Amino acid sequence: MSEQIRTAGPDAGKALPSRKRRTGLFVGLIGGVLTAGAVLFTLNGGAPLLTKNPTLALVAPAEISDASKTLDPASSEQLASRAKECSVPLAQVAIWKTPGASGGAIRIRSGSYISPVFTLTDAPQRVAIPFPAPYASGQGVISVEGAGIEGAADGVVISVSPAWHINSLVGSASLHVVWKPDKPC
Repeated sequence: MSEQIRTAGPDAGKALPSRKRRTGLFVGLIGGVLTAGAVLFTLNGGAPLLTKNPTLALVAPAEISDASKTLDPASSEQLASRAKECSVPLAQVAIWKTPGASGGAIRIRSGSYISPVFTLTDAPQRVAIPFPAPYASGQGVISVEGAGIEGAADGVVISVSPAWHINSLVGSASLHVVWKPDKPC
C-alpha cells in the first residue's frame, strides 16, 4: 500500500510524495555528490582542493659518502663533512627523462650551489644537493638549467614529492620546495 499524505487547504485532495520517496531522493543526491568527489579525488591523485608542496628528501647519514660523489668536486668534501657532522644536511633528488623524450643535459641550482652537468637517461639517477636555504627555514627554491649546446632539455623529471615534470626546458625553470626541518642524525 502506497503511503500518501493528503493536505487541507488550497491543495486539498492532491497527493504529496511520501516521506520515504523524499528521503530516497535526498540519499541519492548525497550519494551522487560523494561519488563525484571520490572520482575527482582519484583523478587528481589526492584531495582536489588541497595543494601539495613539492618536498625535498634528506640524504640518510649512512648514504652521505655515496651521495657526495654526485656533488660538484670543488665543494663535495666540505658539504659531505658538514653533513656527516650533522651540522648541515644534504638533500637528494632523482633525475631522469620521460620515455620517448630526447632528454638532454641539465644542471641543478640550489641556493648558490650549482651541480655538475648530468645527462638525463631513462633510469633515475640519484643526485645530492645542499638545501637551497638554511635547513631550519624548511623552504627554498631549486632551479633546473638546460646544460646542452642550446641550453635545452626535453622530458625532464625531478623527483621531489610529487615529481616535477618539465616537458620542454629552454634556459631554466624554478620550483619552490619545502622540507621538514628535523634532526638529520
